[in-house]
Amino acid sequence: IWPKSGARAGDALFLTKPLGTGLVMSGVRQGLTGTQPLERAIRWMRTLNKEAADALRPLAPTAVTDVTGFGLFGHAHEVASRSGVRLVLESERFPAIDGALDAARNGVRTSGDPRNRDFAAEHVTLGEIPETLDVLGYDPQTAGGLLVSMSTERSAVLEAEFDRRGLFLRRIGRVEEGTGVLVL
Repeated sequence: IWPKSGARAGDALFLTKPLGTGLVMSGVRQGLTGTQPLERAIRWMRTLNKEAADALRPLAPTAVTDVTGFGLFGHAHEVASRSGVRLVLESERFPAIDGALDAARNGVRTSGDPRNRDFAAEHVTLGEIPETLDVLGYDPQTAGGLLVSMSTERSAVLEAEFDRRGLFLRRIGRVEEGTGVLVL
């Protein structure tokens, strides 16, 4: 069992799946997203976190949570709050399912977007980021991946292990002293 409360200043932050399942599904319902993004979103929703967890287990991550209904920003807020640190997220590194950013550009918003903003927005400081990435950060995920905080010294080992197993992994930020979530 990995806690949400163990992230430490100096850690690196990773995601084990791309974001955007809510945006793609809402886009399909609104007739603004095609079948190819839907198929990709379904494939990611069917990808279990078991293999990622198996790869993480021997590497002793400091904090782990799944990214689900509260979206990336909501779950990042939970980790930051419970760990007593600030999470710095690099928006240009956010992985997105094909079609998710197009849906956001076309005005698609999920029904969970306002709820997620109510939950986390006062704890999330947005730099000058594109609106599409703001929307992606609040997008509730169905069967989302894991947000992982890992010692920077062990990051290369983590990346090599995920690569060896053919698993998705994207470094999206870092942990530093402070509070809240800063999105650059």
